[in-house]
Amino acid sequence: MKIRVCFYGVLAEWVGAQETEFALREGSLFLDLSVAIGRRYGRKMPEQLWDRSQNSFVKAVWPMRGAEKISDPRERLKEGETIKFLLVQAGG
Repeated sequence: MKIRVCFYGVLAEWVGAQETEFALREGSLFLDLSVAIGRRYGRKMPEQLWDRSQNSFVKAVWPMRGAEKISDPRERLKEGETIKFLLVQAGG
């Protein structure tokens, strides 16, 4: 199945792409997408964004499915959906 991934802001700069696509096995989980992202882009990202030991983004990077944050790495992905990654920054 194909999953479209969009990176916003500085994330796009670090991975070198605003949008890309991943081919995953049918029934894949969000965790599987994280592993695929790590294989393709993990070395390009600084440790402030990518946790190499967990093979995932740090908590400040939110994966979004529509307007909903994906918080469980075991969530199933759906064919053709788009997952957006946003860097959440605090300010004041």
